[in-house]
Amino acid sequence: MATSLVSLLVALGFVVCWSSGFIGGRLAAEAALPPMALFAWRFASAALLTAAWWRIAGTRSAPRRDLLIEAGIGSLTMGGYLLGVMLAIEAGVGTSVTALITALQPLLAACLASRLLKERSGGLRWLGMAIASAGVALCVADDFNAQGGAALWAYGLPLLSVVSVTLGSVLAARYPTALAMDATLTAQLAAATGVFAVAALIEGHGRVPLPALDTSTLAAIGWLVFFSSLGGYGFFVACLRRFGVNLTSTLIYLTPPVTMVWAAAMFGDTPGTLGILGMLLASAGVGVALMGAVTRSPVAGSRRAC
Repeated sequence: MATSLVSLLVALGFVVCWSSGFIGGRLAAEAALPPMALFAWRFASAALLTAAWWRIAGTRSAPRRDLLIEAGIGSLTMGGYLLGVMLAIEAGVGTSVTALITALQPLLAACLASRLLKERSGGLRWLGMAIASAGVALCVADDFNAQGGAALWAYGLPLLSVVSVTLGSVLAARYPTALAMDATLTAQLAAATGVFAVAALIEGHGRVPLPALDTSTLAAIGWLVFFSSLGGYGFFVACLRRFGVNLTSTLIYLTPPVTMVWAAAMFGDTPGTLGILGMLLASAGVGVALMGAVTRSPVAGSRRAC
């Protein structure tokens, strides 16, 4: 019973914190700092916090091989994923269209996991993901505005984000490390910092501007550091270790409806009829998929407690 409660809390924390990233993006849009630079400072701040946590906690030493593996995972699940999304939006792809494309991640994860990790997906799992996909599509359609001007190649950027985060998830399950959470997050956040530092240097023509000490910038960085970086990716790592790739990816279907709740509470954005129906469909689909979950461990040692 205690284990089930912990698993439920980990899943709930992941969905809530992962959804917060979209709200953080909206807050970041109101800041004066260029997007790439803001995200570089966001990840740098989070990495410093986890490094201090690692140092103060005095956990066991981290083998260099494990740190390199976790850095590779972070560069994909944090750096590559968010970079593709941000570049797509900057290139003119609508946020709704970007969200719809990135919602393909659970399906790609299920396909790769079944082939590379031998995680079986039964009929109920696929049915649940199909229902959840329909729910996500309705959520996106509710907020859809026709976009024009984006080049055809730009629509491949969010798809690259999907590939990046999925490959990072598979890498985490295929090569599990024995690092504690503080060391894991430090390595992953440091790698993401490097990705966005390069992007910020390119965007800023060789320089990364310092963050201004105004309310909007500090609020955006604070939100992204604590909710999206430490919370979102902390729970993401915990879910991968506890549930495996398939179940963790299935939970992502709940992020669009939860994001709608965030937006309604913070900005007064209320969903329409399609949005409400989409929320119900996505929730029902996740429930069906969880009912069809395979209980055996996908990879020996990959489902360890965090």
